[in-house]
Amino acid sequence: MNITKAAAAIILGIILAVSISCGGKGALPTPQPKPTLTPTITADPNHVNIDASYNGNQVALAEGKQLILTLNANGPTGYTWNLSAISDANIIRKVRNTYEAPVDSLPVSTWYFEALAAGTATISMREFKASEPEPVNTFEITVIVE
Repeated sequence: MNITKAAAAIILGIILAVSISCGGKGALPTPQPKPTLTPTITADPNHVNIDASYNGNQVALAEGKQLILTLNANGPTGYTWNLSAISDANIIRKVRNTYEAPVDSLPVSTWYFEALAAGTATISMREFKASEPEPVNTFEITVIVE
């Protein structure tokens, strides 16, 4: 087999693989909805913990429970996480937030929310550097209160 035939065989194989993975129609696959993630249950049954890995997903939370969101923070370098929106404050509300800079690990910004009533609400966070108007990072989670 010469080089031209070998190259043609490889290209044909790639085209076939892409065609099969796209349903054989040459179109991109249909985006799938993001799953509802199960938050980390702590020793305290009154709250659940989530972190940056939940960004863009949904989380289910029982009415009356507290959602604790922990995000890496860089406060000493001028970066700050801000709560930019809660889509429905009748469903979930911010209770408080803290900033910790332990000596032996990365600083973290922790946000505490309380589930007030059944429904769905989105929490949107933005991380800004004080000298820049646009966010350098975002976080958004849809909370389904049951």
